[in-house]
Amino acid sequence: MMVMTHFDPLREMISLREAMNRLFEQSFVRPLWRLDGEPRPQLPLDVYEQEQGYVVRALVPGVQPENIGLEVQGQSLVIRVHYPAAVEEGRQVNWLLHEIGSGACERVVTFERPIDAEKVEAHYEHGVLIITVPVAEGSLPRRISITTAESERQPVMA
Repeated sequence: MMVMTHFDPLREMISLREAMNRLFEQSFVRPLWRLDGEPRPQLPLDVYEQEQGYVVRALVPGVQPENIGLEVQGQSLVIRVHYPAAVEEGRQVNWLLHEIGSGACERVVTFERPIDAEKVEAHYEHGVLIITVPVAEGSLPRRISITTAESERQPVMA
C-alpha cells in the first residue's frame, strides 16, 4: 500500500543506511523475479494532485482493457492488471533475454483526502490508463464570505 504525499525533492535524498535497507527490501521482500524464474510484471504509476482531485497514470502496454480491474476501497484506489504471456503456455523456448513479466499485478494508492467513488473515471488509450479521482465535495476548498456590521444594516423606512 502506498500513501500519497506532496513531492519534496529533499525528502528523496536518503542516507546510505536507508539506501541499503531499500535495496535489501526490494531484493528479498519484493523480488523482481518469481520463484519459477519468470520476471514479475511491473505496474509503473504517476500520481499527481489537482484542485478537484487526483490523477493516476498507469503504463499497461499490451494489456486489453478487459484485463484491467479498478476498485475504490475507502480512500484507496486498487488497480489490478493481468499481463499476457509472451509465449503460449506449455511451449518450450530458449530465452536469450526475458525481462517482460506476465501474470497478475496489483497496486494500491491511498489518498490523503476522501475521494468520491461514484465519480471516478478511467480512460485507456495506447497502453496508458488515466484515472481521474475526484475528492469528495466535503473536502474541497470552500470560499467563505465575510460580513461586516455595515453590510448587515438594513435601510430604515419611515
